[in-house]
Amino acid sequence: MATSCTLPTFQLASANYVSDHIRTVGAQLRGGQIDSLPERFVWPTEVAENLKGAKDETIAKEEQKLSIPVVDLAELDGGSVEVRARIAKEMCEACEEWGFFQVINTAVPPEIVDDVYASAREFFALPVEEMEKAKEPPGKPLQGYGGRHSFLSANVPWIEYLGEYHTPQSGVEDLAKQVWEGGNPKFCKSVSDFCDSAEQLGLLILELLAEGLYLPRDTYSRHMRKSANYVGQWRFNYYNPCPRPSQTVGKPPHCDPDVLTILTQDQVPGLQVKRGHSWVTIEPLPGAFVVNVGDFLQAWSNDRFPSVEHRAIVNEKTDRLSIVYFMAPPNILSIEAPAKLVGENQLSVFEPFTFAEYIATLFNDRRNGDVSTKILNYMRRKKVDA
Repeated sequence: MATSCTLPTFQLASANYVSDHIRTVGAQLRGGQIDSLPERFVWPTEVAENLKGAKDETIAKEEQKLSIPVVDLAELDGGSVEVRARIAKEMCEACEEWGFFQVINTAVPPEIVDDVYASAREFFALPVEEMEKAKEPPGKPLQGYGGRHSFLSANVPWIEYLGEYHTPQSGVEDLAKQVWEGGNPKFCKSVSDFCDSAEQLGLLILELLAEGLYLPRDTYSRHMRKSANYVGQWRFNYYNPCPRPSQTVGKPPHCDPDVLTILTQDQVPGLQVKRGHSWVTIEPLPGAFVVNVGDFLQAWSNDRFPSVEHRAIVNEKTDRLSIVYFMAPPNILSIEAPAKLVGENQLSVFEPFTFAEYIATLFNDRRNGDVSTKILNYMRRKKVDA
């Protein structure tokens, strides 16, 4: 079965902390100006050792046999009720067992994916000073561009990113105007088209999961439409080659604070999911999307679908790019498992909570410099002794 999160702590930097950009550090290492990775990028020994490979040969061999499930949607369009039920069942089993799956033969046009990758590459090809025109607004983490991680003094991930909201209100045009004079209509269109397509795919997946749980088809999806003011956010994750890949991570182990995450990755491996005591690499498949359960869907499914720990590793020779769409519930929606999943005269596993309450807990936890507890656990009902 999938495992829950055991996250590392990190140290917040002081307000006047000045940090080097990841690209500067990489160039200095390759050019010999510095001999070792700066301490703020070096992760704890237990993480670094794990990055070098499985600690024993048995685990390594077992990991080679594992791969996350792949769900094929080719027969869904125009298929029978029985075909739809089979696909829904496969999807639910993947979520129950792994919290992750890859989906192939979707209705997302390949040119939409190609265009958004071209836009991401266009942005990350800019000089650092140009990209930083879109740097994170104060108090709005993971919006805009990040490559220095100045708010951290230790456990800094080896990643650059660009992101904004798609809904309830899109921020892509304002972001583009910060970077390109007059904006960049082609860039904006590619991002919006990708988000719209990912949203539609996400709604279909939520409908299939509801059906697989023998719930009404729109149990989850009706809350995750633009008309319901759900929260949709896109992000480009760019991982530069790292001269010391065994000492750092691209994205540290984490679980996603959303309902559903939909990701497309280029053909360079790097995304890994926790499986028991091992990390399993999600091998890129052409045209596939990686889908994973977020914390809210774990609660909404009454703990049937786990939100599973995952990470991204880096390598020494090749850059890597992934494009992600996060689907989170409306801020004021109370997340509570459907009665059919709870059982008669039973309580749900989690107390009802809203997205706003969850995020407030999340950022309070991080302001205190501690991410060792999975935020969802704060919402878990306390057991009462009989």
